[in-house]
Amino acid sequence: MLIVFMITILTMVLLIFYVKQKNYRASIYYALTHNKMLKVMFDKGKYGEYLTSRIIEKHALKSHKQLLNVYILKKNSQDWTEVDLLYIDRTGLYVIESKNYSGWIFGNEAQQQWTQTMKNNKKFKFYNPIRQNATHIRAIQKFLGLPDEIFHSVIVFSERCVLKKVEVKSENVYVLKRENLKRFIATRNQSSKQVFTQHEIESIYKKLRPQMHVTEIVKAQHLQTIQQKYK
Repeated sequence: MLIVFMITILTMVLLIFYVKQKNYRASIYYALTHNKMLKVMFDKGKYGEYLTSRIIEKHALKSHKQLLNVYILKKNSQDWTEVDLLYIDRTGLYVIESKNYSGWIFGNEAQQQWTQTMKNNKKFKFYNPIRQNATHIRAIQKFLGLPDEIFHSVIVFSERCVLKKVEVKSENVYVLKRENLKRFIATRNQSSKQVFTQHEIESIYKKLRPQMHVTEIVKAQHLQTIQQKYK
């Protein structure tokens, strides 16, 4: 009886894994990154990006285009910056900074550092993600030569956190939890005017796509810069 039970459980586990693997392999995220599913699931940052990408894939306009881990030279600099995720549709270019964090989150646009407070009252500082994403947007803007108003800065936090006191006043800047991303996308689809034609979406995508495939030297240089800056 025990053996039959264990075989049943193992069969169910394998079936669940098979379904997850099948869905993962069918995703835009996998098509763009070719990251192995287990590698993504056990990497908190990558898994957050994957979950965000899946929501965009399901709810953004069918004509949208996604890109992940895009490397662009910073404006007026020889340093690289890495964009977690972005998507382009007829309503604009959405640059997304993914923060797969738990705990309570405190911060506003003016602060250099934001605070993450855990259940045990331990506090951790992290660089203001609005400023971080502003750097990404300036780099992309220079690279593409597009005006400010078509860019949207979106900071996406995990469902596991609480945005306890986060203040944002600037236009085209949004801080939200991943569980609210579907509603955000729906609102943008319904209320925003068209700024890009399908041809323009495809053109921007083709210009940015090669920036996902920079050399390992570029990636190493970027990592070294980050480590030196936040040491």
